[in-house]
Amino acid sequence: MRSGWLYMFWGGMDLFYVVRFCYLNVSRGNVPLYTDVQSFILLSSEHGVASLVFFLLGIVLNVSIAFSMLLFFLNSRAAPYVAYAQIPLRIILTIPSLSFLFWASKVTGMTSATLVLGLLLLSEIIKFCTIYFRERLRLI
Repeated sequence: MRSGWLYMFWGGMDLFYVVRFCYLNVSRGNVPLYTDVQSFILLSSEHGVASLVFFLLGIVLNVSIAFSMLLFFLNSRAAPYVAYAQIPLRIILTIPSLSFLFWASKVTGMTSATLVLGLLLLSEIIKFCTIYFRERLRLI
């Protein structure tokens, strides 16, 4: 069964996230990740250990999204493992794998936290299931 399109799709979703992340930072006059580190250093003493944990999780997730994008585009066998490892971080930091969801919800004016949380969870379930079953079918 040929299903390379699935990896291209998830790589494309990661690419969308990376491009949007960079665009939003540059449009505000910021340097992606560098400005985040600077801001964290300035504010870290006021917010304690919790801010350090969330900051580090955010950096790890952003770097891993760029990494998984490359793995998906290269059709690497490591891509599912990186994607699975990202799921808890994506849920904790509310960054859906279907990267256009929050953008679309903002454009359409959806403000319900319950709906947005539901979209986040649905996004991660879809990604997990599609990759998991692709891998299972590949083994048959």
